[in-house]
Amino acid sequence: MTNLLANRRARLVVLLVVATAAISVLAFRAAGASVSYYLTPAEYMADATLEGTRVRVAGRVVAGTVEERAGRPVAFDIFGDQDDRISVTFEEGVVPNLFGPYALVVVEGTGIAGGVDADAIIIKHEDEFFSNTPPGDSISSHFVDPTPEGE
Repeated sequence: MTNLLANRRARLVVLLVVATAAISVLAFRAAGASVSYYLTPAEYMADATLEGTRVRVAGRVVAGTVEERAGRPVAFDIFGDQDDRISVTFEEGVVPNLFGPYALVVVEGTGIAGGVDADAIIIKHEDEFFSNTPPGDSISSHFVDPTPEGE
């Protein structure tokens, strides 16, 4: 009788370990598909193998580079914090309301030579907030349009 009980316990423990492992593998795969990672323009340009693959690149929209067709942006440049710059084409997709010069964006699409053929634009919100002009030691100080409104 003791052997039978030990075998049942052993089988139950093995079954629980296998079930826990299976659930862990499924959870890891599901989370892996939804993890949101993006590159900076410098990281993107440093890796030529990214051309033709699905990529996400984050940067600021360069003022004066937004090309519009029928009032809708179809191409623009973005730059990172190392003065690195890539071109983005955006023929189809939803343009976020906050899109414009100096907007911090994540573009998602296919890597092409010198840039990204995007099918999605996501506005990335700032990590810090300020009421007027950012202090000189702020990471945002060199990204903000330096001209005051009305000039």
